[in-house]
Amino acid sequence: RVPLRPLTLFTGYNGAGKSTAIQPMLLLAQGARLRSWKADQGDGKLPLNGDLVRLGSSGDVLRTASSSKGSRFLVSSGEQSVEVSLVGKAGDRVLEAITELSGGDDGVVANRIGRLVHLSAVRSGPSDAFPIPDRSYSGLPDVGADGRYASYWYHELADNVVEEAKMRPGSEGTTLRRQVDAWLDFLAPGASANVQSLAAASSLALQFSLSGSNDWKRPANVGYGLTYAFPVLVALLAAEPGDIVSIDSPEAHLHPRAQSHMGRMLAHFAAAGVQLLIETHSDHVLNGARLAVRDKVLPPAAMQLLFFGGAREGAHGVITPKLDESGRIDAWPEGFFDQGETDIADLAGWN
Repeated sequence: RVPLRPLTLFTGYNGAGKSTAIQPMLLLAQGARLRSWKADQGDGKLPLNGDLVRLGSSGDVLRTASSSKGSRFLVSSGEQSVEVSLVGKAGDRVLEAITELSGGDDGVVANRIGRLVHLSAVRSGPSDAFPIPDRSYSGLPDVGADGRYASYWYHELADNVVEEAKMRPGSEGTTLRRQVDAWLDFLAPGASANVQSLAAASSLALQFSLSGSNDWKRPANVGYGLTYAFPVLVALLAAEPGDIVSIDSPEAHLHPRAQSHMGRMLAHFAAAGVQLLIETHSDHVLNGARLAVRDKVLPPAAMQLLFFGGAREGAHGVITPKLDESGRIDAWPEGFFDQGETDIADLAGWN
């Protein structure tokens, strides 16, 4: 059981449970999108494998010590919880539990979960062309788990006006196109993006410009950092207030300064009403978000730190350090972004 806030950072050791903590939300979102969890529209089952998450077989997701008879999980809201057995039509019972916990109306909760957008750590690298999605989930601007549809949604929404709260402070231009450029410039000064439709190939070409010039370059000629950051920007700018966006490793392939700016940017969008679940190993992302708290972009109560230090007997091993209004953290457990200091101490002969 872990608390979630407008901006939640999932941090900690490899294999300690960060992804496992996020996967149940992805599993529910996958069922909500496909409507397979409704017995009257689907088969009442939760789809373990789909566009958002691929968990394998039921044997892969059940605890080793569990029997099929005793396997269960809880759907909870506040202090209320409903136990759901994994035997039979679990999806149908999940929906019943959500309906019970939301006062008889599953629509609001199910629709919000169904709009969740997830970007995995493995994203499409530099490519000459990106595909057009086969279908759309009720107009949901889903950039795809690997970011492959970011170019499509950029092309579709480029001239849409972005909410003022999501605009980069001090920037000019109110459209998604101009704001993608504004935030790209924040991450990599002088960078901007463009998408061209390749009608004959039913695909789209993504291009980047550097140093404020009009010399457009293929993604392969500007490196991985901008290509990895582009779907993050499109997903955040296209999200509606109340939408949930899950991002694994937003810092991938970015320079340390850009990683810090990414942390500030994530805090900005959380303050604008987008709920963010961020899995990160970057102390720069953490510190950028802390600076945003210090600068009153986001109140400290709206940011949740989760450190997965490995399960211990009688506890799940998740520590929740707290932030104050200055961005200071009250506790630094061993392994919580302390490796830089540890290595410096070793080099100095202090250890």
